[in-house]
Amino acid sequence: MDRDVSVGQIKHKTTAKEVIYIIIGLIMLASGIHFFLVPQHLSTGGASGLSIVLSHYIPLEYGVIFALLNIALFAIGFIFIGKEFGFKSIVVTLGLSGMIYLLEKFVPITEPITDDILLNVLIGTMLQGIGVGIVLNQYTSTGGTDILAKILQKYFGINLSTGCLMVDAAIVIFAGKTFGVKIFLYSIIGSIMTSKMVGVAINGLNQSRFVFINSKKYEEIADYLVNNLDRTANLIPYTGAYSRQENVLIVTAISNREYMKLKEYIHNIDDRAFVIVSSASEILGEKWRRFVD
Repeated sequence: MDRDVSVGQIKHKTTAKEVIYIIIGLIMLASGIHFFLVPQHLSTGGASGLSIVLSHYIPLEYGVIFALLNIALFAIGFIFIGKEFGFKSIVVTLGLSGMIYLLEKFVPITEPITDDILLNVLIGTMLQGIGVGIVLNQYTSTGGTDILAKILQKYFGINLSTGCLMVDAAIVIFAGKTFGVKIFLYSIIGSIMTSKMVGVAINGLNQSRFVFINSKKYEEIADYLVNNLDRTANLIPYTGAYSRQENVLIVTAISNREYMKLKEYIHNIDDRAFVIVSSASEILGEKWRRFVD
């Protein structure tokens, strides 16, 4: 599954940390495709899945077909949609194609690593999904057939997510027609798993804690957040509905690791504190993940 999430005209300055994450994501993605999906003819949709099917008909290596297909898709996108595809996405897509080509050259594999097709589906789609999620999390993409979905949206008014589903479904059906019903059914499982793993990777990398703290020791807790955890908070005056007493509610956002320290601190100074904690899938701003800029 290759998701092309365009950021349009928004500019973003790539950091060295993001480059490292992109490389890690591409290595995972390329490994999942090369070692587990291609030898088993498993297609999970997207440009990678379509390339697997086309490699059955075209006498070229998979990596070459994948590169040529993505170049063709970007060209179609420029013609029918416009320049919505960032330079970084093109570089990342070519980088993925290059990694797959190098794996084919230096680590060739002609048979599945294991005879258990379900195991190939599980491991291959886990690597693929997590790899795609890591790359998407760096404000870029790995190319893909979403370009076709964008064309359906522009010219036929089809919702983008519906268009993606239609394109991927067509590719999986194409795979089933080429490789048989068994591969078709396993490809459906793989496509669903890849989508889930992309979400897990994106949310897992960004997830933090959103915390509401009701305590008489709010000044000490606020000082601990600022001086020990290097975080800040909002101090919101309120009146209790039952006691009718005035107090201050602390509202803050912290990482999962910082939350464990904060919880221990609150327990030590005020074991009667009332704390509400929820998961925050993404936090943007100062001292957090930066906005696209």
